[in-house]
Amino acid sequence: MKNKTILIAAFALPLAGAHGGEFTTWGNDKGLDIFLDYSGEVMSNVSGGERTGTGYNGLTSIGLDADLGQALGWEGMMLRVSGLDLHGSGIGSRVGDMMGVSSIEGYGSTRLYESWLEKTFTSPALSVRAGLLLADEEFSTLDTAGAFLNATFGWPEFISMNTVNTGPAFYIPALGGRLLWEPTDTFYAQLGVFDGDTFDSPDGDDSVNRHGLHFELGNGQGTIVMAEVGYRWNTENDNNLPGIAKLGTWHHSGNFDDFSGGSAHDGTQGVYASVEQMVYREYGDQGLGLFARAGFAPEDRNEVEHSFQIGASYIGLLPGRDIDLFALGLSHASISGDLPGRTTETAVEAAYEYVMSDDFTIQPSVQWVRDPGATGELNDAVVLGLRVNLSF
Repeated sequence: MKNKTILIAAFALPLAGAHGGEFTTWGNDKGLDIFLDYSGEVMSNVSGGERTGTGYNGLTSIGLDADLGQALGWEGMMLRVSGLDLHGSGIGSRVGDMMGVSSIEGYGSTRLYESWLEKTFTSPALSVRAGLLLADEEFSTLDTAGAFLNATFGWPEFISMNTVNTGPAFYIPALGGRLLWEPTDTFYAQLGVFDGDTFDSPDGDDSVNRHGLHFELGNGQGTIVMAEVGYRWNTENDNNLPGIAKLGTWHHSGNFDDFSGGSAHDGTQGVYASVEQMVYREYGDQGLGLFARAGFAPEDRNEVEHSFQIGASYIGLLPGRDIDLFALGLSHASISGDLPGRTTETAVEAAYEYVMSDDFTIQPSVQWVRDPGATGELNDAVVLGLRVNLSF
């Protein structure tokens, strides 16, 4: 999606699902871009949670982006084919939280990843994308929250914990399609339809689709539909402060148990909204931005009744480090009142992105997790993390 706001352009960071550099210059004159990225992190639960200890997570992504207009003369056509490898000992089981202290931790495997065809039309301003898609790359995103390591600031738990097997998001894409209408630089609307169970396993067995090659539609798993509209302001005026607001909804058509013991529900749904605003500018992209996001879902069939994320990020906070990013954020999730014995979980994270070069960044992080798992059984956890991102 095109976006000219300083908030988004300035905070575009290398994360799972995105890529930063070209692996080779071969084929560039033909519209071909081969990318190879690696993210590795060491995280340590130094206090509380299930148990203390240290773990490692690694993520390798490789793929091809092709402008088929330049390569084959198919104007307005783009192709992406990519693969993903996850490895490491992990940290989530040591903390016992539900939000996910690491946004790159997942089932260790090598798999086919985000792969799609996209056709763009200039009149009207539409693009259509179909294939293996990641909803968390385009829906309910926080564009200014890229420095955080906790997954809650990416794909939020008010969707991931209320759908089947987290929904169409990292680390398993879903068969689906997305329609985007963007008539101006200030407004967009988009609609996505995705397979309802990317794992192809109702009981959450990752091994069923461990290589991303197991495709099963139907069989009672349903579909998930997402819709979102967004409005940007001050996108072209350097004298004013840019911002963006988003409003969205989702619906999963599968069967969901009633927590009170009644009849199962035919589907579930939720709504969400977010706003991001630059509030102070030093110079150019340097300055302070604030963000807030909240989502809600019916408590009779959804584990997370509501949650919200708030925070701030500052580009160029330290003298002489004009493109480094400091971020401070809080996420709070409330469990359904129909699930006795469960309450809330809160995570606070302070993170910094040290930009060594366009292809090399370092991200230290400190997290505090209150009541991991929202059960009242675990002590608050303190997690230290250090992530390195490389683009070749």
